[in-house]
Amino acid sequence: MAKGWRKFLEEESEHQWLAISLFFIFIIIGAFAIHGTSKLTGMDITNNSEMPNSRIMDIQHDSHDDYTAIAHTSEGMYLYQFHDDKEIVILEPNSNNQGYNIDFLSLMNNGTISTSISENSIMFIDNGITSYLNLSDERGSFNINQISQNYNQDLDSMILITDEGGFTSFRGTGIDGMPSSATPESNNVEWKEISAVSENEWIATGVLISSSGTGDNPASPSINPVVGHVIWTGGFTAPMIQEIYPGTDGEFHSMIKMDDEMIIAGTSQTVVFDSKDNSFESIDITSKAALKSDCDTIWFFGSMHSETVIKWSEDDSRVIELQHKIPIEIETFDSFGEMIFMYGTDASGNNKILTFDSSSYGSIESGRGFLNFSFILIFSIAFVVMGWNVYDRMSS
Repeated sequence: MAKGWRKFLEEESEHQWLAISLFFIFIIIGAFAIHGTSKLTGMDITNNSEMPNSRIMDIQHDSHDDYTAIAHTSEGMYLYQFHDDKEIVILEPNSNNQGYNIDFLSLMNNGTISTSISENSIMFIDNGITSYLNLSDERGSFNINQISQNYNQDLDSMILITDEGGFTSFRGTGIDGMPSSATPESNNVEWKEISAVSENEWIATGVLISSSGTGDNPASPSINPVVGHVIWTGGFTAPMIQEIYPGTDGEFHSMIKMDDEMIIAGTSQTVVFDSKDNSFESIDITSKAALKSDCDTIWFFGSMHSETVIKWSEDDSRVIELQHKIPIEIETFDSFGEMIFMYGTDASGNNKILTFDSSSYGSIESGRGFLNFSFILIFSIAFVVMGWNVYDRMSS
């Protein structure tokens, strides 16, 4: 056999060296090509064509093209739905509902959208049709700032963040319209967002406003983010704040449920709450927006001009370079399936929509995916041919 190999190499030496040289050239060119296509693809920026020149304050997507939105224009505030290529205006500046100031939309378990335009009242929106749940004022009157339904869909209970006049609080209620008592004021905390993490358990975010002052100006209050673990099992008893976890700086902007955990993303840190042992853990990820795609992956986006994004899952975290810097300052965001939608203003102050198809990363349609597939295919063919030639030579 040794004689056969020596004879084969002597006869084919020129061809072997030529093949090896071409092989290394192919590797070097391919390495440059892979590096050049390793940046994140699938991003696009457009105008808001459905409500031109509008600033999107909040939005909930039912599909890629169907959504409910709150938009501010030069004329005033609009609440509208875009469904089956048709725009349905629910509230507009010229409507009879004067004095409202809607700034939130909440997705209910049955797919309807909820908000509030008056004290002790919840508005539900379903395909352009509105209905109302009027809450009893037996335990006081209050404005509703946020709504989150129980994680257990068999229960009709929900937690409200309420404006009690001098402070924000939590109240529970059900479809019977009988709200619970309000949670007592919690040490100058202004609660802003709430999301269900498990049955009868919610995570809320807010800011702690301290009157002690910061820096050289004692009259300037310090503002720090906080996370609260809220429990309510129903009835007239007020929801209970089980624990308040203090943040560092900035603010928390997103809450994303991943199995038994709640990922609470912020501009200065990200906190992970584990509902199995009620523990909090801080991780070193900062962002301006955080959204979940279908494959249990969270994408963390930074502020305008950021050059990278973070792709995070429970098993892996990686920083991915963008093809272009983020062109907008992100204000509002939402996702549906693999599509991520971000709304904000560009450097000229124009309102824009930045979309990202997360399925494009590493797919065969992307440059990186195509090159990876090409390398695997070409090398597989090359090795099969080489093996066939060796076998043919040795057997002859």
